[in-house]
Amino acid sequence: MDMNLTDSDWESSSDSGSSEQEEVEFSYGGRAQDIFSNLEETIGKIDDFLSFERGFMYGDIVRSAAEPSGQSGRVINVDMSVNLESIHGKVVKEVDTKRLQRLRSISLCDYVINGPWLGRVDKIVERVSVTLDDGSNYEVLVRNQDQLVAVPPNMLEDSQYTYYPGQRVQVKLAHAPRSTSWLCGNWRENQALGTVCSVEAGLVYVEWVASIIMGGGDRNLTAPQALQSPESLTLLPSVSHASWQLGDWCILPGASHCDAEELQKGFSRNMQRSSSDELFVITKTKMKVDVLWQDGGCSMGVDSQQLLPVGAVNAHDFWPEQFVVEKETCNSKRWGVVKVVNAKEQTVKVQWRTLAEKEASEQMEDTVSAYELLEHPDFGFCYSDVVFSVATETKHLLTDCDYSGAYCLSSIGVVAGFRNGVVEVKWANGSTSEVAPFEIWRMERSEFSNSSTISSAGSVQDLSQKIAQSDESSSNHQETGLVNLYSVGESCNNNVLESSSFFLPKAAIGFITNLASSLFGSHGSTSAISSHSLCNDTEDQNDSEVLVQEAAESYDISESKSDEVDVDMMVNLPIVGKGINKTLDSTIVSFKQFDMVTDCSDHHFFSPGKELAQPPVTKSWVKKVQQEWSNLEADLPNTIYVRVYEERMDLIRAALVGAPGTPYHDGLFFFDIMLPPQYPHEPPMVHYHSGGMRLNPNLYESGRVCLSLLNTWNGSGTEMWNPGSSSILQVLLSFQALVLNEKPYFNEAGYDKQLGRAEGEKNSVSYNENAFLITCKSMISLLRKPPKHFEVLVKDHFKHRAQHVLAACKAYMEGVPVGSSAKLQESSTTNSTGFKIMLTKLYPKLVEAFSEIGVDCSQGVALEP
Repeated sequence: MDMNLTDSDWESSSDSGSSEQEEVEFSYGGRAQDIFSNLEETIGKIDDFLSFERGFMYGDIVRSAAEPSGQSGRVINVDMSVNLESIHGKVVKEVDTKRLQRLRSISLCDYVINGPWLGRVDKIVERVSVTLDDGSNYEVLVRNQDQLVAVPPNMLEDSQYTYYPGQRVQVKLAHAPRSTSWLCGNWRENQALGTVCSVEAGLVYVEWVASIIMGGGDRNLTAPQALQSPESLTLLPSVSHASWQLGDWCILPGASHCDAEELQKGFSRNMQRSSSDELFVITKTKMKVDVLWQDGGCSMGVDSQQLLPVGAVNAHDFWPEQFVVEKETCNSKRWGVVKVVNAKEQTVKVQWRTLAEKEASEQMEDTVSAYELLEHPDFGFCYSDVVFSVATETKHLLTDCDYSGAYCLSSIGVVAGFRNGVVEVKWANGSTSEVAPFEIWRMERSEFSNSSTISSAGSVQDLSQKIAQSDESSSNHQETGLVNLYSVGESCNNNVLESSSFFLPKAAIGFITNLASSLFGSHGSTSAISSHSLCNDTEDQNDSEVLVQEAAESYDISESKSDEVDVDMMVNLPIVGKGINKTLDSTIVSFKQFDMVTDCSDHHFFSPGKELAQPPVTKSWVKKVQQEWSNLEADLPNTIYVRVYEERMDLIRAALVGAPGTPYHDGLFFFDIMLPPQYPHEPPMVHYHSGGMRLNPNLYESGRVCLSLLNTWNGSGTEMWNPGSSSILQVLLSFQALVLNEKPYFNEAGYDKQLGRAEGEKNSVSYNENAFLITCKSMISLLRKPPKHFEVLVKDHFKHRAQHVLAACKAYMEGVPVGSSAKLQESSTTNSTGFKIMLTKLYPKLVEAFSEIGVDCSQGVALEP
């Protein structure tokens, strides 16, 4: 195309442009400038609406955005302001959310009280007040939406509310004559249109979930009817001012109504102004919070943009005013209040109390390792938790008590704060008081989240039976998880060949190569996780050394001439992915790797007397099991031991040696396996011998094993069990290489996204420390009670590896990262003081256990702080 224009062309073009401009002006009636101005204003509103404002709730765990790998804190107060815009276009800025009201006093999922009963609102029948265009007032209980039909335009098309103040509606009185009342005026056929003045709850359907009645023996209590009048219900207090979000609709009491011109813009010309509350939508939020940090410091009025939410909270992370107990204690009545936490060194300053003590006048304060503490199982309160009073005078059923009066309202409340070892509770009667944690009982959150209801016509068991049991809490607090887990995945990021430093037969190597690229391929890269360094601060180093020194002195760990031993030679922990651990060549020769035995009485899946109830198996099943046996006997690596049972072909027990370069090195891990009658069309069932301890995200204290290969966790395609190619050997190698790996923290579902990030690597280091401590405890437990048919293996294995374990303890005390062969001077990180305190306490127990099986520990490596 020829783009050269002549003068006449330019003139023609200019004339054309001029005429087009005139046409535009004509089309928009000279209002083009106003339209573009309004467009700019609209775009500005959209930008404001889409502007990101990070929000937090009471009790949220946060970190400073300027120091994401530093200490964390808990949000203890929230101040929130918002910008509002009415449906008429009026804007009100910087409104304190404490002034805002909901469209209804009672909303779905609110918690309400009727007498001694607590319930949750499941459904609401609305009572709507309407002002008709002729000025008459009309009120209707809307059981059917055909009674009131919204008249376009509907300003709240995306609203959660069917009706709202200011809404234009058409009245269909014939649909519900019994639920209609005229406040003034009379019904006439031509007055079908009106404006909603107010909306309230008319009838409320309630799911009753608990009763405060306690004691009373076998007495049962009938729940109230599900259908309730709002007047018979008391709303449980809440911190609703902190829960407003962008786009929420609200009412601002005291806001002046828009003028007639704004009203004309908002509605049709025949709409008359009513006395309805003015409705606003939240267009912008601004939040400032107070944060109580782990070191005891408090930051006031922090802009939410300066904070980051903490998505993954470890079980050994604690915060001031949290209630804790010791993991291994014989005193069930002793509990503590956290005062200060050193997040870097994993130490906690605790004020210890006994069950009956509320005041802190003569309490003992002690600094302990975070790894030896647990959150109190009965005092794990959070902000906004629903609690019941269990004061002494209410522990028995009081027949003369007025359960419909103030007594009940002063016995149900919500947690509003924590201070000096007491809990601040806001009761349903509006009062606030401070109580000791043993004076209240928390309603379990799971009871609120499930959909089950208590039949209003039937009888239910009182909450009191659980409360009575709370005073008799068991002193046997088991080890709990390293991470606060609500779901467990198997996303492993380690290359199998590099993370499992074993001699493997070619068949196993070929299988494991495919496994690394397919089984866990969808969860990210399977390349080896390198050893990431964290900053090694020297702050508080002197205090940390004193703590470790005190711990060492208290356990009187004597020095030995063997202090000069070559730690690297003793530990012999190869760098991950760098060759094979030669010390495992001396694995117990006398103990066969595969063998058949009798007596499966201690097997997890053995049920006495139920053998005959097992469904018959087919010849193909027997043939498949024998094939599995042959593969195991031929291809097991020298760090896996298997026993099958002569009388039960469906049962298998396996022992795995922890891989070098991981926090599980030198440990023994046992799994019981059962092959179902439908095997291999169904995967095997697996139980882990945990000893009540949690050392891996995939392995529960209960023995449950979560792995997509076993169909016990979500997965797809090659991640799942394949009847044609999956095998028992594959399962065992997966446990050893992909589950018990060098960075198990990232096994948790979704945590692989933290890989390489400062917060993730910091948590991984802490996780490894705790995993090694629990591995050592499991060694002691196995030596005291080895699984049947593996007694020789347990004894001989630890005879061969005892000195290596003790040498590893020595290396870790000197700062070598857990599972690493790096020398202290080569590492940029040292182990935490809390880890060293626990290791110092655990070391003499290891020495004692090893000595009992004939290991000469007199030449062992003595721990030095």
